Amino acid sequence: MADWSQLPRDLLHLIAKRLKTRIDLLRLRSICSSWRSSIALTPKQHRHTPIPTTDDSKFILSLDLSVHTVYLIESQQEGSPPKRWLVKVFEDQHGRMHLLDPLSSSKVVGFDNLLLDLREFKVFELCQEHVLHRTAMYGVHEPWRSRPVVEVDKVAFMCVGPENNDFALVTPHRDGGGGGLAFFNSRIQQWITIGSHPATSSCIAVTHFEGKFYAVDTKGRTISIDQFLDSKVVTNLGSDAYMKYLVEAGGELLVVEAYLPFPNAEGLIGSESHRGLCIDYFEVSKLNKEGDKWVKVNSLGDWVLFLGIYSSFSVLASELPGCKGNCIVVTQPRWKEFNLDGHDTYVVELESGRSGPLENYPDFSKLLFPGDMGTSST
Repeated sequence: MADWSQLPRDLLHLIAKRLKTRIDLLRLRSICSSWRSSIALTPKQHRHTPIPTTDDSKFILSLDLSVHTVYLIESQQEGSPPKRWLVKVFEDQHGRMHLLDPLSSSKVVGFDNLLLDLREFKVFELCQEHVLHRTAMYGVHEPWRSRPVVEVDKVAFMCVGPENNDFALVTPHRDGGGGGLAFFNSRIQQWITIGSHPATSSCIAVTHFEGKFYAVDTKGRTISIDQFLDSKVVTNLGSDAYMKYLVEAGGELLVVEAYLPFPNAEGLIGSESHRGLCIDYFEVSKLNKEGDKWVKVNSLGDWVLFLGIYSSFSVLASELPGCKGNCIVVTQPRWKEFNLDGHDTYVVELESGRSGPLENYPDFSKLLFPGDMGTSST
């Protein structure tokens, strides 16, 4: 039998270059000590990146870009069937790993310093979520009321440059009162407001797909933008759906529209007077190959869509023990006395139209809340 620890170093380097994620590189290095000494661990890119504020941001003290990573984790304990969990992990500036709710991105209590032994778990990276932390100072005209407030914005992120050492991002623009999209390129260290198309004025979802940014607004107007700010208009969905989500599944870009049961029902979402999913139904469309038209989708097949606050992702049901495909898992805020009191998660079966809280679907619930994951935390 061949001694894999003696694999030539140049061949190991070729293998390492083909790995797309940092976690795969860590798994390769964990095989044996000789591989670990032969394969260099690439530096973490753009984990915590200070970003200049916009010129019209009179109340913004700082902007910081952070990365959250979604993993599918499988136990490898002998003598017991494998278990799987979906987790979102955030690494702070001190190198500590924190477990986050996969959909709301709020911290999971009891996992303040997450440690995973790659000998006991198989870890697969599914996607990354980028968020922009804005530290703002309000009440500047009344100094006694001034206090810093940290807000979080969703962003679409894309590595650019020959070695992917630079990046570009797009986020809904809230400063200056003009609306639109805000575009930032790390090479020129400058913000540019994009407002030439109606879809940029009331944008509610942004994402990155196949080298372009996509933004959709409340009316279903969609625009694609590349890193050089060349834009292309996608056929208007023409809908007044309450919420729209952009998510990739099986190499295709989907837009998911959530419709309310009656007009003005938005005020009931997560309110104390109404507990439960306020969405009447969902519609799904996919972007055609030409990238200029949305086409209705009747079924997701084996895919499950997870629709979160700051980003969305998809997983094949065949990868999730006990879970069925053609489903949507969505979270919505819960309010108490006009203050955010957490989030509630629901499962929607698209074929039957049935839906219910996460606790009514034990397999999904176990997947998203890894209480028995057996990790170490300090």
